[in-house]
Amino acid sequence: MSAAPTIAARVTHIPWTPERARWTGGLMLALLVAAMDSTIVGTALPTIGGELGNFSLYPWVFSGYLLTATTTVPLWGKLADLYGRKVVMFVGLGIFVGASVLCGMAHSMLALVLFRALQGLGAGCLQPVTMTVIGDLFPLQQRARVQGLFSGMWALAAISGPLLGALFVSTIGWRWIFDVNVPIGLAAAVLLWSFNDRVRGGKVSIDYAGALLLTAGVGLLLFGFGSGNSGGQLNWPLIAVAAAMLGAFVVVERRAPSPTVPMRFLVDPVIGPAVIVAVIVGTLLFGLTSYVPLLVQAGLGGSAFAAGAAIAPLMVGWPIAGMIAGRVMLRAGYQRLALLGAVVILAGSAMLLVPSPITPVIWLGGAMLLIGIGMGVLNTPLLIVLQSVVDWSDRGAVTALNQFSRTIGGAVGVALMGLLLETRMKAEAAARGLDPGRFADPSRLSTQTAAGRSLVVHGIQAVDWVFVVLSVLAVVVAAMIVRGSRGRSVAFKT
Repeated sequence: MSAAPTIAARVTHIPWTPERARWTGGLMLALLVAAMDSTIVGTALPTIGGELGNFSLYPWVFSGYLLTATTTVPLWGKLADLYGRKVVMFVGLGIFVGASVLCGMAHSMLALVLFRALQGLGAGCLQPVTMTVIGDLFPLQQRARVQGLFSGMWALAAISGPLLGALFVSTIGWRWIFDVNVPIGLAAAVLLWSFNDRVRGGKVSIDYAGALLLTAGVGLLLFGFGSGNSGGQLNWPLIAVAAAMLGAFVVVERRAPSPTVPMRFLVDPVIGPAVIVAVIVGTLLFGLTSYVPLLVQAGLGGSAFAAGAAIAPLMVGWPIAGMIAGRVMLRAGYQRLALLGAVVILAGSAMLLVPSPITPVIWLGGAMLLIGIGMGVLNTPLLIVLQSVVDWSDRGAVTALNQFSRTIGGAVGVALMGLLLETRMKAEAAARGLDPGRFADPSRLSTQTAAGRSLVVHGIQAVDWVFVVLSVLAVVVAAMIVRGSRGRSVAFKT
């Protein structure tokens, strides 16, 4: 019988000094400010749209930020490997804070959209580089514990962002949802100023062509999928152009001396499956946070507070489970934890298909808690191991690849789920003898209309099946990780 899978690591403990604590605090603030800006805007958007006008650009206040924050992640990770973490972190922080000031000064919707895209460019740096520095600062055993603190920043951003947005709108004005980033960003810079860094050295090569093709390809792909929101149809010409650009990106990456996304990572027996898991987790995360609140409000007739209460357990369960998983990973093995986490996610997703035996919001909250726990158990150990199987010079790129995979999986997945939801609702409306055009946008249905609520519930049942299928895929990949690692140890690199 083969031995249980282990992680071959030189486990050491680095004492907590005031300087190390200061750096960790600065990293937590940098991650918090970037994460919070993807959640704080939502509650203020109606007010912003009413004041600035040009309502057709309304969705791009969020979408423009998400697009640049997603597509630039691999490039920032590569720059951190080439030029060092500190200089790249400060460039990204400077872009983010400067763009926040511009957002707070915007006097037209077009200007706000452009400044938000610039802000996303900075956020695309802060998120992966922050997680990379954690891998540099702490050896494996400590990192497994510290990672939970940084997962907590995502939970804090998810919970506090909407509340702060509502508070600023109702008191000192919506512009403060951007201006608040300035003191937080400056505090992070002060705490990180003395951070000691190293650079790779030697000849520096930047894959600008690959980065440009990736950004353009992903952007057009999202446009092509998103174009169906009002008509239930994909924009095939845009998708074809996007596919061609992404194909060209793969060709360029294979030939580039220093590629933005090294293709060798994708065939690595440890990194490859972890990237697949990141795509699945991202699709689940973005899908649940987009469609569970819609179900509660437009389908069940609940309030915004009830929608928040239903989704909050997901954001609470993830960091708590991630912290625990990090602590037991070295004893239990990351492979077993990955399988356990995937099974728990599947259990939570299956609850969405079962008629609620209790108050629906409470039942949904229980499902979200299970899924959040599963994501923490599944995702956190894989990220830690990802950073542990590559050299320092590749850690930024592989961390960025994990972040990019999760975000792009979510962005594309949510767009396709929206098409499925709209198509299912319109088909059901036609089957009931109703006008399908009245139900093209489920978010605008009156919560007082019984027919509208019924159609939303019917449509989201199809999305729930997507969640279950994705969870089954996560279990399959996790089982492959366990099976492929039998009798093999994972070498830890510093």
